[in-house]
Parts: sequence; C-alpha cells; structure tokens
Amino acid sequence: MNHKIKYLRDKLNSQEIQGMIISNPISIYYLTGIKAEGTLLLTRKENIFITDARYIEAVNSTLTIDDEIITYDARNISKYDYEAFFHLCHTVGFEEGYVTYRNYKKILEYYKMNNLVETEGIIEQQRMIKEADEIEKIKMACRITDNCFTFLKNDIKIGMKEQEIAETIEKYFKSHGAEGTAFSTIVASRYTFFYSSCYAYR
Repeated sequence: MNHKIKYLRDKLNSQEIQGMIISNPISIYYLTGIKAEGTLLLTRKENIFITDARYIEAVNSTLTIDDEIITYDARNISKYDYEAFFHLCHTVGFEEGYVTYRNYKKILEYYKMNNLVETEGIIEQQRMIKEADEIEKIKMACRITDNCFTFLKNDIKIGMKEQEIAETIEKYFKSHGAEGTAFSTIVASRYTFFYSSCYAYR
C-alpha cells in the first residue's frame, strides 16, 4: 500500500476512526500524486478516488499497483453506492479546516455514516514530517531561488516594468526545474526588490 496512506490509516486507527473523506486537493496530491479534481475515500477495506470522467485516464496513469487505489467515475456511482462506502465504519473523519458547512451537510446526505468527526489537521501534521526526497526537493527549490536572484542582478535594466521582472522570475524558475511558483511573484520599486519562491516538491 502507498506508505503515506498507510501511515495516515495507522493514525486514524489509533483514534478509533475507521474511514476518512479527503477533499482538499493539496492533501490528495500529497498522499497520492493525483492533481485531478476529485475526492479520496479511505474506507475500512479500500482506498477509493472519485473523479470526473475527463480525469480518469490521467489519474490511472499517475497511480501504480502499490498505491492500491480504485478509481471511480462519479457518473457511475449510485445513491446506494455512496451509502455503502462507509457501512462498515462506525466513525468517519473529514477535513474540518477545508470543508464548508454546505459541503459538510452534503457529506452527511450522501454517505449516511453513523458518526462524522473532525480530524484536527491530521494530514497537515503528517506533512510536517519531511521524507528524504522531499528534503532534497526543498533544497533544490532554495538553490533555484538563490540562483534566480543572482541572475536578476545582471539581467535587470533601467526602464524595465515590474511585471516584466516578475515574468522573468517565473520563466527562470520553470526553465530551471521548478514546477511553478508557491505564490504570486511580487516585484516592487522605487528600490527594486523581488519576493518570490518556487516549489519543486509536494
């Protein structure tokens, strides 16, 4: 089984929570590598990812046999299927920091579980413990950012617009191995400086 999901399951079991509904795309990407829209369910017996038909092929190409995740097209799931997913689970967790009250009511309506409980940031706490490959990606992101600053000192010219410099920063990041920017690049002048960061890890 995917080792991150196994760790999460062990933590849930220690709190007597038999299942979990994961809807935050950041959490889903961290646990599975899936970037597509959807919902990840950890039921007593299975790991299930429910998504739109448009993303099925991309999701299946991301997952491996070791992930042990079953992909479902949301259009093919009946009302009774939703109600059956957690029928063996007495207590099911959800991401209270991400789910709106409206979606909370939808979860109760769809899944008909006995007891829906907050998980108190359990995935966020897990993400704080970095694995070796994640640490290397953080180091890589720092190197790219430092090198970008050195590059900019030689590239910036009088008369350049702040937007031009911001675009140069983002282009440099992506052309040197970054997946993207962690937040919108900020460039300001009279005294020009930039505040940005790339990410190369999840």
